[in-house]
Amino acid sequence: MTDSTMTYGPITLAGSARSGWSFGSLTGWWGQSADKSEVRERPITHGAFPTLRSVRSARVISFTANFLSTSQAEIEDAMDELASIGAEAPVRVSIATPSGDTWRTVKVEACEPLNYRAGLGFARLAVDLTAEDPRRYATGEWQSTTPPSPGTGPSWPLKWPVTWAGGGSTGRITLANEGRAPSSPQFRLFGESAATTITCVDDGSRVGLGRGIPAGSYVDIDYAARKATLEGGFDVSRWLLYREWSEVARESARTYQFDADAANGARMEGKVDSAWW
Repeated sequence: MTDSTMTYGPITLAGSARSGWSFGSLTGWWGQSADKSEVRERPITHGAFPTLRSVRSARVISFTANFLSTSQAEIEDAMDELASIGAEAPVRVSIATPSGDTWRTVKVEACEPLNYRAGLGFARLAVDLTAEDPRRYATGEWQSTTPPSPGTGPSWPLKWPVTWAGGGSTGRITLANEGRAPSSPQFRLFGESAATTITCVDDGSRVGLGRGIPAGSYVDIDYAARKATLEGGFDVSRWLLYREWSEVARESARTYQFDADAANGARMEGKVDSAWW
């Protein structure tokens, strides 16, 4: 894959290289994982009962990592670095190709040298990964809005030339999923507010937060994880209201409205990562 680049934790691996890291034999990145929907056989006739929905299993990904160097110490240090990635927590892997960058969050199942011998000038390692979410993503752009507010309108009586004053906010943002798989949005709510509600204008589903957000603080609401955290750390999910979680369907967009009680400088940011199988 000479036109591709892999980022595996802190390491960047080229599709082809005369020295340092490169990768090859990437499997499981594209395509579709297995259907794990239960099949119920018909007991007294042919076939099985029909299923109304397919559910995809976790995805298995593997690749070979190659490191070229004239220094045996450098090669062995590189193998140690690769083996340390994902040893204690899941890690992000991304692939950059001419069509764009996509990523997954994976668990490292194994990282094993393949017939390594000192003095060869290179090392090759087999890396096996599991992606619990079978989709791959392209990072979306954050959109921002403040709660709904009226504009100031023109001054009266009208005088030529007429000045059309601005201001005001619809309180809405539109998030577009350009991929071919559904994807869950993410929101960040900034204070100050007493309580907040996010409403999907397209289907009426709501997710609310029944606690205040101080000025200068923010709360992340992750629709995929069904979770809310204060400034990325303290879990405040127990104050979530309605919990009508929804996704942005493939190749479509959804509009969300932000409402906040006792808002003073409050605003909402949101994004959706485009997703593919």
